[in-house]
Amino acid sequence: MPALDRLIKLLLPKEEHFFDLLEKGADVAVKAGGVMRQVCSADAATRQKALEQMRDVEHEADGVIHEVYDALNRTFVTPIDRSDIYALATQLEDVVDLCHATAMQVVTHAMEDIPEGAPELADLIVAAAGEARAAVGELRSMKNLDEVRRRCTQMSRLEHEGDEIFRKRIGLLFKNEKNAVHLIQHKEFLEGLEAALDACDHTGKALTAIVIKNG
Repeated sequence: MPALDRLIKLLLPKEEHFFDLLEKGADVAVKAGGVMRQVCSADAATRQKALEQMRDVEHEADGVIHEVYDALNRTFVTPIDRSDIYALATQLEDVVDLCHATAMQVVTHAMEDIPEGAPELADLIVAAAGEARAAVGELRSMKNLDEVRRRCTQMSRLEHEGDEIFRKRIGLLFKNEKNAVHLIQHKEFLEGLEAALDACDHTGKALTAIVIKNG
């Protein structure tokens, strides 16, 4: 039966626009990382403008994921397994959602400053999202899967680097911060950034699954 399924997929036309949607989702994730870096800026005016932009980016990501889900429901034959498309698109949206949720903590927690270590973590999110975008761009042809693997390995490396920064900053926070409110605010903000970076790594794992199945 699996051989018959593969033969049917070869004979029937495929909906290639899924690659467009996945690339669009990756573009939004890159955008979210860039705006997150601005949220972590020391300049209050830059931060406020970035918070307004982040809402727009989150709405854009919602639009993309709804397009993907709708296309999956309407399409019989997909260029890669529909479960892999679903997983990858969802992970890319998670990157945006976590960036958005973390950024909104500035508003909901009335934060007056950003914790130390946040800019470094935001930079890693930008780098990891960029790796994801480059890897997604290679899926259309499926001719350079080694490059996808390399990008995924780099995403994992960036996530490990982020873990080191996170643990160090949390330790210093508990050691030095005497204001309980600031401690909670800064701890949760750093946790949000670390979660967004983890989502980038999970995107890499979704890409790796695609490589394994199509290599």
